[in-house]
Amino acid sequence: MIKITSSLSISTLLGLCLALALPAQAQDRAPTPTAPGPAAVGPAAAGGTEIILYRVPGVRDNGGAENTGVATSFHCTNFSGVTESVRIVVRNFDSFLVVNQAFNINHLQTVTKSTHGTLYTEDLPFLTPGIAINQGTAAIAATTVNIVCTAMTIDASTIVPVGVALRMIRFNPAPGSQE
Repeated sequence: MIKITSSLSISTLLGLCLALALPAQAQDRAPTPTAPGPAAVGPAAAGGTEIILYRVPGVRDNGGAENTGVATSFHCTNFSGVTESVRIVVRNFDSFLVVNQAFNINHLQTVTKSTHGTLYTEDLPFLTPGIAINQGTAAIAATTVNIVCTAMTIDASTIVPVGVALRMIRFNPAPGSQE
């Protein structure tokens, strides 16, 4: 039991209690996402929470078999100095979630993910064959801003890339960069 003396008033005691309690409450708060959409999806493989890097309209896949038809390829390179986690989320024109896949990229490594297998590059397809995407959109998130990505819709049956580069909208740029 605390005895209140003339030098320690009730208002001083309440002030001390508040000063000790507020920092503990502030630590319990979850961080707010840095961009709209499926940003902070949880702990990542290497270095923290995921943040949205890009939005990509115009994602397309005709649902064809490997090395045939139309596919969209995403190329991402890591310049952070350590292994990082990257996540690609693709939605169809009607906002239906088609894929939500995370993968690791080592420092200075480039990884290509395509909606289905292509002859253009040794990629890692992430869709089940037969799933079509029309007027889709993608969000690319990572555990660092030091990831650079490109995207293109291509003819999956050719070694030479024949297709269309997609416009990528950058969120959270790397310091000192301009895309």
